[in-house]
Amino acid sequence: MELCWNITSRCNKNCKYCFKFNKSDLSLEENKKILHNLIKRNVTKITWSGGEPFLYKDLKELLKISKEHNILNYVITNTTLLDENIIKENIEYIDRLVVSLDFIDDSLNAKYEIGENYFKHLKEVLKMVKRIKPSIEIKVNTVVFKGNLKFLEDLYQELLNYDIDFWKLIRFFPIRGKSLQENRLGVTDEEFQDVIDQFCHRHQKFDIVIHNLEEMKKRHIIVLSSGELIYSEGGADIESGEKLL
Repeated sequence: MELCWNITSRCNKNCKYCFKFNKSDLSLEENKKILHNLIKRNVTKITWSGGEPFLYKDLKELLKISKEHNILNYVITNTTLLDENIIKENIEYIDRLVVSLDFIDDSLNAKYEIGENYFKHLKEVLKMVKRIKPSIEIKVNTVVFKGNLKFLEDLYQELLNYDIDFWKLIRFFPIRGKSLQENRLGVTDEEFQDVIDQFCHRHQKFDIVIHNLEEMKKRHIIVLSSGELIYSEGGADIESGEKLL
């Protein structure tokens, strides 16, 4: 079984089209209980998310326990908290680092409240991570929306300069949270198909992954920071009524 665990709802960014959950965080001991419950259920991969997972001060301890039980650890991060020390402390327990990047122009990152100097810092992290652990997989997630359609080619060309493994193009969907107020940012079927046609025939060192309506229809298992288990399916969140504590 594979799932996404939103280990914290806290984030140090304020992206305009964010769709994170807003739940309270649990203690390390409580999350250890959840992790051991997941181990009993034969979970094989956990995607650690948030919020920003590196804001959870005991993330390393949970990653370590997970790895000791041969679970694949994927971590989704905006990278802004990462420096060489934090990377070295955590990276041995991480199989794939997933980073968010929608613009390489930091004036646009500032405009959409992703943060000033966001890409300036992220590109240093991309180099640093591979230098410290060459075997780690790196995936870049890009949300495709009205605001960045005309900048995707520049982003693609920039990514060719880095040792990444995957570039995931995620069609913007207003699922929950702040994203529900940003319907105007959505792209049409034709616009998203144009993006697929623009990039998916190309040959480069990394693979291109598409997240579209078909992917949205699949059932995804999510553990919230409060310990609740839900399913995300077809753009809707379905409560299971189960808490993993």
